[in-house]
Amino acid sequence: MDAKKQFSRIGWAYVIFLVLAEVAVVFFGVAGLWFIDTSNTGIYLLLSQLAMYGCGFPVFYILMRRIPSWTKVQPEKMSMGKFFLCLIVSFGFSYIGSIMGQLLADLVKQVTGTEMLNPVLDIISDINPWMLAVSTVLIAPVMEELMFRKMLIDRIIPFGQKTAVLVSGISFGLFHGNFSQFFYACMLGMIFAYIYSSTGKIRYSIILHMCINFVGGMVSLLSMDKPMMLKLLTIWMLGCIIATVVLACVYKNEFSFFSGWAGIEYGIVKKILTAPGVIGFLILCLLMFAVNFHV
Repeated sequence: MDAKKQFSRIGWAYVIFLVLAEVAVVFFGVAGLWFIDTSNTGIYLLLSQLAMYGCGFPVFYILMRRIPSWTKVQPEKMSMGKFFLCLIVSFGFSYIGSIMGQLLADLVKQVTGTEMLNPVLDIISDINPWMLAVSTVLIAPVMEELMFRKMLIDRIIPFGQKTAVLVSGISFGLFHGNFSQFFYACMLGMIFAYIYSSTGKIRYSIILHMCINFVGGMVSLLSMDKPMMLKLLTIWMLGCIIATVVLACVYKNEFSFFSGWAGIEYGIVKKILTAPGVIGFLILCLLMFAVNFHV
């Protein structure tokens, strides 16, 4: 299996998805002006997701299906105890990543006077809770886990689990298109990738993703004008961060990665970064990051 060719084909599939998704969002957004009130943030978000996944995903799926893939022969179950630990660690790293993104945004603003936009805050502050639940707790976790875990990892795991985890996490972070979300999305992507590649069951990462989005979206929205809930949410955040640091120190030597069987991992980074499709994906993502800067 030619690593460079494999990653290039995958990269082009994501490029085509992003382009089709953006075109669909713009087209349906303009067309929607004739039928619905797209100034409503919730309706516009739901319409955008339906347009993005309804138009972009079918083509992406067809392209990815043509690329050789692997399936774990004997999926492994995860105990409730391990799942709960993974849930705490996922929350912890999502908060750590959010803090990193905020620190970077503050630094950039002080140095350049340029403000980095945070789409999450803009959406949460002006959206119906039920619309938010459908969009971010149901649709997004399922589609994103299929695209960045199931379909991606099945095609790159032959080059090693470590490679699959890193590529899945970084590409997931880049997909969000802004620095405010990049760090926590990247960290969560790696955690979910490790869980899926180790168990072979996508449902674990989907459920974890739903929990993260539920607390980060729904609970945060409902807590905005409730001081007590904000205090509890803050305590939860600090508790998860502390627990994550402790768990990471305790279990750091228990993580293991299995090697690939389609070629050695040595030199794989160069092959990935020089693959034309990957270069196209990186350029497109960098353009998305540039758009999300606001002077």
